[in-house]
Amino acid sequence: MTTDQPSLGITIMPDFAQSEGVDAVLENIVERLGCSVLCTTPSVAERCPEGTGVREPPADAGAGLGRTLDRPLWGDRALWMKTATSFRPNPALYRDSPYPPPLPEELTDREGGTVASLLAGAKRAGMKVQLQLMAAAPPGLRVQCRDDDYADEQPLTIFGRPVPGRVDANLSLAGQGLRRYMRALVTDLLANYPEIDALRFDWPEYPPYALESLLFDFSPAAVKRGEELGHDVEAIRARVLEGLRELAPRLATAPETVDSEKLATTGSWGADLLAYRAALVGDYVRDLAAIVRAVSGGRVGVVMQAFPPPLNRLSGFDFAGIDGAVDEVSVKHYTMHWPMIERGYVERLAQATGADPDKMFTLVHGALGLNGNASTREALRYPEPDEPHPADNASLRRSVETAAGALRRSRFSTIVHGYGPPDDVERRFRAVLESPCRHLHINRYGYLSDEKIARLGAIWRASR
Repeated sequence: MTTDQPSLGITIMPDFAQSEGVDAVLENIVERLGCSVLCTTPSVAERCPEGTGVREPPADAGAGLGRTLDRPLWGDRALWMKTATSFRPNPALYRDSPYPPPLPEELTDREGGTVASLLAGAKRAGMKVQLQLMAAAPPGLRVQCRDDDYADEQPLTIFGRPVPGRVDANLSLAGQGLRRYMRALVTDLLANYPEIDALRFDWPEYPPYALESLLFDFSPAAVKRGEELGHDVEAIRARVLEGLRELAPRLATAPETVDSEKLATTGSWGADLLAYRAALVGDYVRDLAAIVRAVSGGRVGVVMQAFPPPLNRLSGFDFAGIDGAVDEVSVKHYTMHWPMIERGYVERLAQATGADPDKMFTLVHGALGLNGNASTREALRYPEPDEPHPADNASLRRSVETAAGALRRSRFSTIVHGYGPPDDVERRFRAVLESPCRHLHINRYGYLSDEKIARLGAIWRASR
């Protein structure tokens, strides 16, 4: 995991190996694109009636309903699918977990072997192979398929409430039941897929999609764990509540006078909250890493996918604090999400305080610095498949430089997203490649048309 040899990886949902065939997929990613790392998920899928199952591609909480695939999946560029685990879990492993194992179905027996075939083919081609899991959303097999019924384990805001309608379904990272489930799942996966080189965990943090999620986590489990980690959580709660009461009228009347950096400087209530959240996330990340190393005897690597700067500060993923605890930190440039996040913050703050939305846009836009090509509030929207993303090259490079600069022992990689028109995908790929990043990963194969594969493959080979 610490090799200096540059690498290009890719995440491929097994559905495409089912649809196109394992050999065709491997030819595209190895011969044409030049990938040396393959990541997939322990799940399989089949078409189902519209409105049932899950949409592919994901609707991203309704914002991405116009999104379509570049590679047809069973002949379509958008469809509804039923999914199932690709392996038959061992129920005995989950006896100490409050969450049941993934439920195998007839689809598991009929199509589950595709995942093993894809991994075996990739290994024969000389690739490193990984499985991706959702870090804190049982059953954890893929992002769209999660159980939303675990209300008792939800993270709570500083007001003691959950945040409804979240994009993510993460449980409280402090829950011991979640950790017992993840130990069982990791043990099960490594028994079924002993050839994998690493486990890649997505959302091992508090995803900062919703503004209210920034006030996580004051659930009973989190308060207890925070105290054990040395934080006076009730004192932090009191300071933050007072700070919010003082901030609200300033945001309502003169948001241009608010210095977002000062809100998080050492000694401030904002810094206290961020430090507490970072402690919870760091504790969970270290526990996940310890689980993988214990179960695998240290053979299997640990990769954590994280939000980019500055969103990682809001999610609780402290690069410097986690450095060395995992083998690799992979920073996500899911640039179609960035305007959605920014617009959500602007609108929610304006709604909550009565502030002028355009003034609030100026404040939030400057604080995040992610969407430099969106000059107005109206420009902050989920891009259609043929629209360039508002993330400018400077923000992409700044994100890479900030994250890479905080890591000394863990390998650093950047995930670039294949969604968008070919020219813009190429622009974003080049921007990251030209920054201090030797390890790139593409999410995901379904958004890579033959044209994109040819373009990105040529750029990658020329950079070697």
